[in-house]
Amino acid sequence: MGLFSNNKKLCPICGNPTPRLFSTKIEDMPICKECDSHIDLPSGAVNEMSVDDFKGYLNFFKENQALRDAFTETYSYDLGFLNGNFVVDANSRLFRLHNSGFGIAFEAANLKSFRILEDGKPLFKNNGNALKCYISEVPERINAMSPLIAQFRMQRHEYEMWERMERMQRERARDDDNHNPPPIHRARPYFETEGPIERFQIELELEHPYWSDYRWERKAPTFSTSDPSIEGYMQEYEESVNTLHELATQLMQLICPGAGEVYDNAGMAGQPVSQTAPQANSEANVIEQLQQYKALLDSGILTEEEFAAKKRQLLGL
Repeated sequence: MGLFSNNKKLCPICGNPTPRLFSTKIEDMPICKECDSHIDLPSGAVNEMSVDDFKGYLNFFKENQALRDAFTETYSYDLGFLNGNFVVDANSRLFRLHNSGFGIAFEAANLKSFRILEDGKPLFKNNGNALKCYISEVPERINAMSPLIAQFRMQRHEYEMWERMERMQRERARDDDNHNPPPIHRARPYFETEGPIERFQIELELEHPYWSDYRWERKAPTFSTSDPSIEGYMQEYEESVNTLHELATQLMQLICPGAGEVYDNAGMAGQPVSQTAPQANSEANVIEQLQQYKALLDSGILTEEEFAAKKRQLLGL
């Protein structure tokens, strides 16, 4: 207690001394650390409570201890920095919105429905007695970005060639007359184009005395600014979707044990959620052809106009 406790302002719930700084307040009265440690409520909910409301919550929390004691984690999903983990006890059909041991243990019946989305478009949701899976547009949209990435790689290749030539010329000039010419500045190219989606959203609708819903977001994959790759992006994206698929499966089993899956697109049942469409003109093929035409330009076989026309054709400009 000591310097950090206030013996004159006692907790209106239990009568213990309250913190002097950063105390949680009920009806503008600070509460003690012990009562504060039992709070597992939506943001801002405490501010709307009366002392009697909070006492009722503490009674509920005390009764919930039996479920917390029975809880054994069988599955965990990382919600990201500061959010902790969403955890499930599949055997007892319980779940927690936080991975800390003190948090409320929810029963499966408290989960009314859920949706998992990418930029507001559904990927998974409960649908009656089945998990409904949607076919994402991301693979198609990411493949459409191949020309942009090929164009960037060509720019990077040209920059690296210029950088090598500039370094060789400076070394040659320094060896010839001990003179170090001023450097020529040329900005290094970076790929600053955004990916096809920004974030994933997870939404739970709850039927519970103190929680009506729970929502959080996760950032979607991004391109490397120095070495973007369709294949690298798709690998990271598919890993994220597979992890979300497992989360959706766990949520669906809480709602309906033994539930199967259905797909939004007719005839797609049993196929993976994310499918990479075939590329008629793949990124690697575009780059290879550009390099071949650049070599013809450097050798004088092609003119600048002919090379520019071929470049526009390959990049779909």
